[in-house]
Amino acid sequence: MAHWQETLTVWGPAWAAIRGLDDPAAEQILAWPVGGGAAPQGGTVHLVTEDVAAARGFAAGAHLRETGTAVLLSALTDDLDLVPHMPPNTNLAEVPLENYDAVEVALFDRPVAGGRVKVAEGLAVLGGLHVDPEGAGMEAALEAVMIASLGDEAFLHGADVLYLVAGDEQAARLAAAGGWAKVADILSFTP
Repeated sequence: MAHWQETLTVWGPAWAAIRGLDDPAAEQILAWPVGGGAAPQGGTVHLVTEDVAAARGFAAGAHLRETGTAVLLSALTDDLDLVPHMPPNTNLAEVPLENYDAVEVALFDRPVAGGRVKVAEGLAVLGGLHVDPEGAGMEAALEAVMIASLGDEAFLHGADVLYLVAGDEQAARLAAAGGWAKVADILSFTP
């Protein structure tokens, strides 16, 4: 499996696409340590790192204010169950869109969960996986359905490596379910 740093130029823009970023120049996605130690220029800066303390120290020295954190997970499509196992009374809708594909899970025909995937150059980025309050208590099952659907879509389009950007709690659930491994932290900053 390719290391996240080697494929940052592919998965970084894919992550921006699934977040619906209209102006890619409005942010920078950089691997820490930043090449040459140069300070990031303008806009939102995402430092992707395996050394959170050092990245935060660098950002403080560059007078950047932390605005959020996320976890970067990775999996091979071969290591995941890509058959959606639907909880009772749920339906799955898959929607191909211009910049990414989306899924929505409905419970009794009411949307309760959704997510997105962007496939690029043999890998795919999943993100925006969310479960609304109506799906409380079913997070793991609904996430598994979304990942199976999105992962299968990625596999059908030639992606064998998946990256997923998640919050701490979701990342812990997915790692515990198997197939996913934490590969880095993403720290977000503004000037």
